[in-house]
Amino acid sequence: MRDASGAVPLKVEDDPANPGGFPYYRHWRAERAVTPPVVVTYRMRSFTGVATPGPQFDFYSHGGGISSGGMALFALPENIGAVSSRVKWDLTDLPPGSIAASTYGEGDLELRGPVEQLMQAYYMAGPLGRYAPPESTSGFHAYWLGQPAFDLQKEMAWTYQAYEYLRKFYRDTTTTSYRVFVRALPGTGGGTALQNSFMLGTAPGAADPTKTGPRGTLAHEMGHMWVGGLSGGGVGGTTWFNEGLNVYYTRLLLLRSGLAPALDYERDINQTARAYYTNSYRNTSAEELARLGFSKGVGAGSAQNVPYTRGSLYFADVDAKIRAASGGRRKLDDVILALFERRRIGEDITSDALVDALVKEIGPVAREKFEAVIVRGETIAPESGAFGPCFERRPAKFEVDGKEVEGFEWVRAPSVPEARCREW
Repeated sequence: MRDASGAVPLKVEDDPANPGGFPYYRHWRAERAVTPPVVVTYRMRSFTGVATPGPQFDFYSHGGGISSGGMALFALPENIGAVSSRVKWDLTDLPPGSIAASTYGEGDLELRGPVEQLMQAYYMAGPLGRYAPPESTSGFHAYWLGQPAFDLQKEMAWTYQAYEYLRKFYRDTTTTSYRVFVRALPGTGGGTALQNSFMLGTAPGAADPTKTGPRGTLAHEMGHMWVGGLSGGGVGGTTWFNEGLNVYYTRLLLLRSGLAPALDYERDINQTARAYYTNSYRNTSAEELARLGFSKGVGAGSAQNVPYTRGSLYFADVDAKIRAASGGRRKLDDVILALFERRRIGEDITSDALVDALVKEIGPVAREKFEAVIVRGETIAPESGAFGPCFERRPAKFEVDGKEVEGFEWVRAPSVPEARCREW
């Protein structure tokens, strides 16, 4: 750091480590008053090799380029309000034909607003693959670095179809751009959404056109664009909402759209059910799950995974109760889309607002169920028809570490045609 008087001495302050495994930050504090203009320069070493599990935020060099979330890439000034931020790329040391792209577009960019906008975005530079459907009117683009096991042109064409269907379902008429980033890294997997974009991590492979990509994950990460979250934090954070509801709608909307067969829908339901009933943290309270976060691992069997599975089964149960109470005239869609419309015009939507809306549909039992399942962590068992007329609930026994665990699975009723399944 230098200012008009020369070098500025700095001290380093680190935030306390987050016990749940979520990001925390390092700060460099000037040890004397500074006089503008202030210039900060730095270099940083990227990660290489096998990726670490968790959100797709870390700064990696791979495939002849780099990929990162902004929070892992930029050292930024704090508490300066709205500013003009400019990002200029120098790609001279990258392979010929390299380009740079971010959540905000291709090449150099300029933003006006909080500097934190730079943090809440993805960045990729190098010999990138690119997909941009010529018929798109919604600003959909996809970029990738490295080669996974599947054909990215084909899978991004599918992703674009899913994006358009989701956008129509959620009644979005305002989004002008959306960008998908895919990085092929050994050891990586899963995706992480930010506003108007997400990053998918996948293992390298041979671009086999007969293989499909992780389509459920691709649709799920896009779904975060519209599901969003709840205001005010609420009960143990809102992961049970922003992840649980998104899991519920991802599988359902892919079924309705015809972009996934009923077999995939059944498989996804039962993967969720198995992960939920066999998880040793299944009956942990929402507050405790939020405290544990990523500290007990990632994915099936971890505390981090419970809000996904519990939340999605809870919303399936709520949907069934709304349909029953209204004689089939209303469903969860009607409640959720109305809440999203209120949020779109600037109203804060809280967990209380959601529960109040459910009480109007199905009575005081809605509040009791929410407190029991979401807040306290009592086991939930959605009824037989909670996933539509094509699927029947049956008792199931799962083996975990040599022990039997009781739960439920949903089995396809072969007499019901797939077209009827899609109408749910």
